[in-house]
Amino acid sequence: MRRGSRKCHEMPHSRRPRYDSAYFKSFPSSTMSRHLKFTKLDVFTSTPYVGNPLAIVHLPNTIQLSQAEKLLIAREFNLSETVFLHEPDADADPASPVVIDIFLTTAELPFAGHPTVGTGFLLLSRTPGRETVTLRAKAGDIPVVRGSPGRVRLQVPIDFKAHGAFSIPVVKDGQPRLADADYVNGLAGAEQVVSLVKGNTFVLVPVASTAALSRTQAYPNSLTLPDDAAAQVGAWLGGTFVAVYMFYEDADGLIHTRMFDGTLEDPATGAAASTLSGWLASKRGPGLHTIDIEQGVDMGRKSEIRVVVDVGEDREIKSIALEGAAVQVMEGVLDI
Repeated sequence: MRRGSRKCHEMPHSRRPRYDSAYFKSFPSSTMSRHLKFTKLDVFTSTPYVGNPLAIVHLPNTIQLSQAEKLLIAREFNLSETVFLHEPDADADPASPVVIDIFLTTAELPFAGHPTVGTGFLLLSRTPGRETVTLRAKAGDIPVVRGSPGRVRLQVPIDFKAHGAFSIPVVKDGQPRLADADYVNGLAGAEQVVSLVKGNTFVLVPVASTAALSRTQAYPNSLTLPDDAAAQVGAWLGGTFVAVYMFYEDADGLIHTRMFDGTLEDPATGAAASTLSGWLASKRGPGLHTIDIEQGVDMGRKSEIRVVVDVGEDREIKSIALEGAAVQVMEGVLDI
């Protein structure tokens, strides 16, 4: 056969799909023109593939993303949180805060622990001579300092408020494998509701053993506080994020925990750990209290969290520091 004599078998014109201008307009023009780098870390561990995974999307100032786009990207990663890191200009003052946005798959958060630990770790690990960096989240500025090798410590932004104990039947009704003896305060006991900052509220549930903790399970729906509790919490609700934090303190003082936000279980929750530690420390009295927390064991993603709480003479929470390790496991490019 002579070159060029092969006939192309084209689809007849009448059978080709027809696309009008509205079809093409349904695709943002950015889908073929914008690329964002991302880094994935495991946080509250120095061992890859355990701890709590975190995606950090690097956002240069030449690219602007809408809230809807950030939510779509967070849903694509499908992790407990995704950070959008606004990369500073090359000539920016190193002491200037670095802006971050923290997203669940459903909403933006003012603060979360493992995203700030992970982001602080990444920034400090890329500038070996630097000892501190300040992150600017919606909850405020967060100083992060280099700790022991592979670890960072940050000052948690707090607007701490213990709202009291409330009867929230759905919390224990949703744990069919636990009996009365599995709870420190029994099935009829009320639950402590505590906020770290406005928009970050946890229901604290003490259980009687690690065996009981292992039998706890996620809930079919996100938690809604009863009217009396919601009225008392008031402005600290700051949105709809209310989660359940189950915990057990062993004879050595190590706190074993699990965190449930509806169907989601989180391998490590710095905000919940800070909230629980603040509440426990306030009961212990004035002074500095170091509290070690283990989470994610029953998920196969063991996480180790350290919290240092400074309690004032009137048992008020003066400051909360959160400490943990992190390890980079992946990096790539995101098309948007």
